[in-house]
Order: sequence, then structure tokens, then C-alpha cells
Amino acid sequence: MSGNNISETQRLIKFVEKLPFDDEDKKRWMEELHTNGFNGEIADEVHQKFLSLDSEKLGGDWARARDNMEITGILKQWRLSLASKNFRHSH
Repeated sequence: MSGNNISETQRLIKFVEKLPFDDEDKKRWMEELHTNGFNGEIADEVHQKFLSLDSEKLGGDWARARDNMEITGILKQWRLSLASKNFRHSH
């Protein structure tokens, strides 16, 4: 696993593992995350697939809202750390 974004990578791995995604998608994402670590493309793809999941598969509307907050938080944290790195290098 890449040394960059370890926290976000681990959080996204846990998120992918616990949700009822397609086995093929899960396998591909997990391989990518373990090999290359977190990246925006994988995160966005996971988020889009999550949004297309049926609420009943997730355990209802409350579970869907909780899981949506979790994936949104992972994405926000990654974007914040990316922006912070870019800011430091520009000064």
C-alpha cells in the first residue's frame, strides 16, 4: 500500500468491505487500494456505486444516510489533505 493517504485508504477499504457492493467491483477496488492506495477515481467510483445501491440493501434510510455521511467524510478529508499539501508547496 502506498505511503500516501494511509488513513483515507484504510477508511475506504473498511467502507467497501462492509457494504453490499458487487463482488467483482469489490475485488477490483480492494486490489487497487492495497496496491496503490487511495485515489480520487476509485473513491468517486465507490461513491457513485454507493448512491445507486437500493436503501433496503443497506438496511433502510437511516443506514443509507449514515453510510453516505461516512463516504462523504472520507472524500472531504482526502480533498482537504490534498489542498493542504498543495497550499504548503505554493508558499
